[in-house]
Amino acid sequence: MRLSDPEISALKLALAGVSYRRAFLFGSRTNDAARGGDIDLLLYSEAPPFETAHRVASRFAREFDAKLDVLVVDPDHPTTEQSAFISTLTLEPLDVLR
Repeated sequence: MRLSDPEISALKLALAGVSYRRAFLFGSRTNDAARGGDIDLLLYSEAPPFETAHRVASRFAREFDAKLDVLVVDPDHPTTEQSAFISTLTLEPLDVLR
């Protein structure tokens, strides 16, 4: 997993007060041999997806100069499309954020 300590700190601040069950990193940042790339975050949360994704990404942008893409999925009721997409991903648990 390729996240620096400042990126982890910015993610912690961005997620403060946000209700979610689990957080995962996906995309190019899960490949330790790769370089660069935006940060892709999957949140399993019952919170409203658009508002939650916008809130987290906006907070992150205020703390750190990097792009954060946030996908929020209801853990109990993912859509068929979300389930299909997630099944293609390599996910790294972000337990370090708790």
